[in-house]
Amino acid sequence: MNTREIVRYYERMAGGNDYLDRYFGALEATGSTDNFLKQNRFFSLYQAVGHVLKKGLPGDIVECGCWKGHSTYLMAGLLKEADWTGTLRVFDSFEGGLSDKTAEDRRLRGDTDPTETERQKQKFASDFDAVQQVLAPYPFVALHKGWIPEVFDGALPSDARFSLVHLDVDLYQPTLDSLRFFYPRMVKGGLIVLDDYGSTTFPGSRTATDEFLGSVTPTLFLEGHLQSAVLLV
Repeated sequence: MNTREIVRYYERMAGGNDYLDRYFGALEATGSTDNFLKQNRFFSLYQAVGHVLKKGLPGDIVECGCWKGHSTYLMAGLLKEADWTGTLRVFDSFEGGLSDKTAEDRRLRGDTDPTETERQKQKFASDFDAVQQVLAPYPFVALHKGWIPEVFDGALPSDARFSLVHLDVDLYQPTLDSLRFFYPRMVKGGLIVLDDYGSTTFPGSRTATDEFLGSVTPTLFLEGHLQSAVLLV
């Protein structure tokens, strides 16, 4: 029995599940991979979008790291149905996969195998044209190609403000750089969702986040049951 069959079994007993319908719809549209851990993480993102819509928070929404666009598609569907009027800005290198691992990422993972590092880079490589095509039904999505943090300044006006930021950049330095850039530009009540927080594959995300949290005082910080975390500004 695969994960879809298991979930559908419990869904029938519960009488339907809006989140899972959207999750699997986005999964099929983007050709992404599926597992229970991912389902758990994306539920935090689903709730975060609902928070922004319910509160009517101003500002654009940002995603850093999209891979095949699974989470982007999930968010965009919710935003379109709510007649949201902002821009969903997506930042990704769209080439070469992961950023180069820093010494801190290597230290945390005990990573000494360059072959494995290259394999990970290629596994998470994104294709700009493919992602653009799958997100075509959502004209309010803007794709920005480039490396973090340099890409931010060229893509965003100096007075830009944000209601939700989804960080899925895996590694220490881009996580820290993204937090430093977006946190002071968040609107009150805005959320930052950290997809990789608590990941054993990418421990640099937790290290960077914990380091950053030592310099700010958010309204609330919640760690997910299995992985991910949410920061309320």
